[in-house]
Amino acid sequence: MAVIETQDLTKVYGKRDAAVHALRGVDFKVESGEFVAVIGPSGSGKSTLLHLLGGVDRPTGGSIKVENQELSKLSEKQLSLYRRRRIGFVFQYYNLVPVLTVEENIALPLMLDGLKPDQAWLDELLTRLNLTEKRNSLPNQLSGGQQQRTAMARALIHRPALVLADEPTGNLDSHNGREIMALLKDTVRRVGQTLVLITHDANIAAQADRIMIIEDGLIRPMQPVQQA
Repeated sequence: MAVIETQDLTKVYGKRDAAVHALRGVDFKVESGEFVAVIGPSGSGKSTLLHLLGGVDRPTGGSIKVENQELSKLSEKQLSLYRRRRIGFVFQYYNLVPVLTVEENIALPLMLDGLKPDQAWLDELLTRLNLTEKRNSLPNQLSGGQQQRTAMARALIHRPALVLADEPTGNLDSHNGREIMALLKDTVRRVGQTLVLITHDANIAAQADRIMIIEDGLIRPMQPVQQA
């Protein structure tokens, strides 16, 4: 079953001579449980695509469906709920709330809905991400790797069907980057989630089920990854 399906998806910024065509008619599907890596040069449309999938931005034209729901038909309030309840975002910049502890930052998407997290799942995330001893620490008391792991746990706390990751290892050293990727892959596999990840790192892309290449707002055919 396709979790993501787009048809003739376009995004244009600006008007007339100043118009920038970020996406030029994108058609693609991502099946449930797939890990798809999106690669391409800077300015190719990668982040634009991710923002559209996550309901952060609206398309100029075409169709974009996530779990059979047409995002362009949602109101701003509905999009806000969609982002909070159905999507897990992992960004290059951690976007943690500085006055909240690790545990509070992780639980934030649920707290905004007036819900309490599943304590067993929260404890498991803290354990698997090596954050148990930091659960009461503030973000400025964490290393970069610990901040990224906190952001990852926040993206996974509500068990979203779709996880979107934008250069999640971009600000980390190679050791922490490998650790983050191993944990992310393992967690989404265990929960049965779909992962779409933007990266410039060929080694990370090679870990995906499929690689999607974007150039000048157009998608080249999705490439199956050759496993060793």
